[in-house]
Amino acid sequence: IIVKEKGIFTNVTSPTSKAKLRLLFEVAPLGFLVEKAGGYSSDGKQSVLDRVIENLDDRTQVAYGSKNEIIRFEETLYGSSRLKVGTPVGAAA
Repeated sequence: IIVKEKGIFTNVTSPTSKAKLRLLFEVAPLGFLVEKAGGYSSDGKQSVLDRVIENLDDRTQVAYGSKNEIIRFEETLYGSSRLKVGTPVGAAA
């Protein structure tokens, strides 16, 4: 995603596949870089940077990509997205 400058990266969970990536050490640092570069991150409901870390070993699903890709990811998982097409970066949806 960073080297190619396009695409989406996802690591999603399911009833048979639990979250593998650690929020504090893997998900949030890359989410910070992606969002500072103008991209978006999501755990399916919110930006990974908005997640509260309760334990050093907290794990979560994640998607990194453009705004439209994250909207599609959230709508696929939950039927709606916190983002709206046309909303500027950093603005409330």
